[in-house]
Amino acid sequence: MDHHLPVFVWVNTMIETQRLLLKQLVDADAEQIAAKINSYEISKNLARVPYPYALSDAHEFLLWAGNLDGRSAFMTLRLKSAPENLIGVISYDWLEDKQHSDLGYWMVQEHWGKGLMSEAAIAMADHAFKVSGLQALSSCFFNDNPASGKVLARAGFEVVGPCTHFSKAQNKEVPVTLMKLTRQRWLVLQ
Repeated sequence: MDHHLPVFVWVNTMIETQRLLLKQLVDADAEQIAAKINSYEISKNLARVPYPYALSDAHEFLLWAGNLDGRSAFMTLRLKSAPENLIGVISYDWLEDKQHSDLGYWMVQEHWGKGLMSEAAIAMADHAFKVSGLQALSSCFFNDNPASGKVLARAGFEVVGPCTHFSKAQNKEVPVTLMKLTRQRWLVLQ
């Protein structure tokens, strides 16, 4: 497993990996978020994202993300070679009722299949356990998007089992696979 390859450096509100800068979300990101996520190919594989996606949706998302528990982190994805250009978002948000955080992410299509999301997911998992002190992360991937399951597996997540999620973009319940990464497993992978 290449879990150790994308070593990250945490600098205040930024994580730096081999090819990426993960920067904390700010209000100024709203326009780029709205423009970049407004794709059915992206939103159909996300539970909480509507399609079409308006600037008001981005503002609502930023307000919601800014009010979450301190055990949550929301970062924009940017290539080191083009740091002004947002190419996606990755986050983990604390679920009080489940006592763990959900990892979620999306990236513009032009960068799919390059290993960038795996790099970001590994860095965020490391951040969740090293900086936020979490005990577990969970994430679901839509069954018709197996590439997302591979991203999670590369980050050390293991399959828990099948379930369903409501997709706002598809306006229906869809089959998903739940995966989980515990602190204990993460420590073994170090």
